[in-house]
Amino acid sequence: MKLIAIKTLVSIFVVIGIVFISERRPKIGGLLAGLPLGVGILMFFYAFEQSAAFAITGIPYAIAGLTSTLAFGIGFYLGGKLFLQNNTLHTATSMFFGILAFFISGFLISLVKINLTIGISIFLVGMILSLLFFTAVPESKKIKFQKYTFSVLVFRALFVTAVVLVITGAAKIIGSKWAGIMASFPTMLCPVLIILAYNYKDKLYPNVLKHFSYSITTLVVYYLSILMLYPQFGIYSGTFFAYLICFMYLYALSTIGKIKEVKTKNSQQNIAH
Repeated sequence: MKLIAIKTLVSIFVVIGIVFISERRPKIGGLLAGLPLGVGILMFFYAFEQSAAFAITGIPYAIAGLTSTLAFGIGFYLGGKLFLQNNTLHTATSMFFGILAFFISGFLISLVKINLTIGISIFLVGMILSLLFFTAVPESKKIKFQKYTFSVLVFRALFVTAVVLVITGAAKIIGSKWAGIMASFPTMLCPVLIILAYNYKDKLYPNVLKHFSYSITTLVVYYLSILMLYPQFGIYSGTFFAYLICFMYLYALSTIGKIKEVKTKNSQQNIAH
């Protein structure tokens, strides 16, 4: 019960934060969604409940499985093109196509014998395809934000907690291969997308998915970090240092993005003059 309570509280805090930021700065929301939030919880409990060796064994499949996460985003986006006049059907079809794309991709990955090099290669191909797919998505426009009720808060908590409990609980049954793939399920991003899709239809979440397509590299950094750190420092210190590395990486990524934006604006101003 104590572990369930901890997972629930962490989930509430993280999802509320990402939704709040995504409404105001979709680009930043996409970047934050790339942090190893759900992944970090899942991998930690894999190591805590099964063993560090179990968690490490599934890392090549977990990295390849990030392609399934990107497939989820593409599926969600395509499903979101339907039933724009009905919030419920719009959100439901988005989720259906997203989950379908995730499991089809995950199944295909599970058929391949994957080592670390192959896992990274599969991920890079998936990331490039996702970046190309979302290239045409424009930046989000300003909209009127909606206030959230207690029921929405409960939904976020229950959704994330349920996903974490099901995946970690099934780890021993499904084995390290599928455990690795399922660790990459967008546990934190998914409820954020559901809320944004239901409240704002297709006005915000496409931009979140666009920027998530490159911020997801942070998850690769996290996986590689725990691969090296768990054997040396154990799961507690290893998790802490892995998060620290990811924060530094994300900061560098966002800084590079800001520099590119400044250069683009300067170029446009020079052309205008």
